[in-house]
Amino acid sequence: MLRHYVTNILPNGFKAQVVAYSRLAVVRYLDAFNAARDELLAEAEALSPEDKALDDEALCQRPPRVQAAVQAWRYREALARIEFAPVISGSNNDDPAWKQWTESATQEQRIKRFKQPLLHADPAKADPLAFLIVKSMLLTGFDAPIEGVMYLDRPIREAELLQTIARVNRTGHGKKFGIVVDYFGLAHHLKEALNVYADEDIDGALQSLKDEMPVLRDRHLRVVDLFRSRDIESLDDTETCVEALADERLRAEFAVKLKAFLATLDVVLPRPEGLPFAPDAKRLAYIYARARNRYKDTPVLGKDVGAKVRKLIDDHVISLGMDPKIPPISLTDADFGHHVAREPNDRAKASEMEHAIRAHIREHLDQDPVAYRKLSERLRDVLEKRGEQWDELTQALQGLMDEIKTGHIAPDNGCPSCQSTMAPSCA
Repeated sequence: MLRHYVTNILPNGFKAQVVAYSRLAVVRYLDAFNAARDELLAEAEALSPEDKALDDEALCQRPPRVQAAVQAWRYREALARIEFAPVISGSNNDDPAWKQWTESATQEQRIKRFKQPLLHADPAKADPLAFLIVKSMLLTGFDAPIEGVMYLDRPIREAELLQTIARVNRTGHGKKFGIVVDYFGLAHHLKEALNVYADEDIDGALQSLKDEMPVLRDRHLRVVDLFRSRDIESLDDTETCVEALADERLRAEFAVKLKAFLATLDVVLPRPEGLPFAPDAKRLAYIYARARNRYKDTPVLGKDVGAKVRKLIDDHVISLGMDPKIPPISLTDADFGHHVAREPNDRAKASEMEHAIRAHIREHLDQDPVAYRKLSERLRDVLEKRGEQWDELTQALQGLMDEIKTGHIAPDNGCPSCQSTMAPSCA
């Protein structure tokens, strides 16, 4: 259980619930989890330097035990802190040591802690209580969206089974669904429980991870076809892909379809079936990052993408010289000239300069609507007159950029009273 949790659930910051066979089993699970945690941390520490440095794509090709140890190494500080807590009902004949797990006020405090984030930028808002271990309690009416997985280790039937599964499917904290890991073989009981419901009421209520593969293939095809339909055969042709994304509607469609593809890939990984999609995920993320830097109106992928895939694509994009967390460079930045010079050709340089000017106009339009509207018109005239004469276009755009940087805009030819400053001019 702990290896599964560390490999698949912990990277996204979710928590877990274990449903045990008896109250005695619940208490025994506590000691077993603490021992398993110590063992897993020891395995992580004993990894070779090469294994500790594995990237996510290579990691997916290693055995599950190695995957768990590597993830334990990556999250060793969080793993060392996580806590496990039984929540059980009391009885007159209980062992006195069980009181800490049966006393209602203490239970309420632990439930409150469980609902807090496991990982947070502000340590004061995080709580290391990651596992609640129960027999019958908290299976109905328990609302904890932070719960990402439920491990079932006792027989549950009919309505109670459906309600139990519903606990882990509460959405929130960036979670769109929960995972149920069945150690007892409850699938046939689930079918019996679902027979009393209409098909439309239960459609999609429970799906196997294997069922995600057709969804992954479809979403991959949809995002890749955005470029293939524009006669771009290879995602390695990054600049051509970025140029195609000059169309604002296409950029928006690309963002939506890419997020859907990456979200499904995060569900499937680290299962080996998802591995063939990893190279395109990295290429598409790099195209997205380049387009974000170029057009300066595209949001960072952020929490729309699970932590497993986000690390995969961020490592790749950073290795190519871009940090997706850093905002796009503006034309007033000292390094903007060097940034433009690194573009592969004059067309790309012109596009970079054009959209930097557009972004600057959008950002400052409210400060001086008249002046910046005139600047927008001059930009349009430059683009129309120079067309695809890329060398001349870059020179003309450089002229506009120099005026912006110095704070002096050339007078408007239609009004001799307008002077060469960025101050408000005549209406």
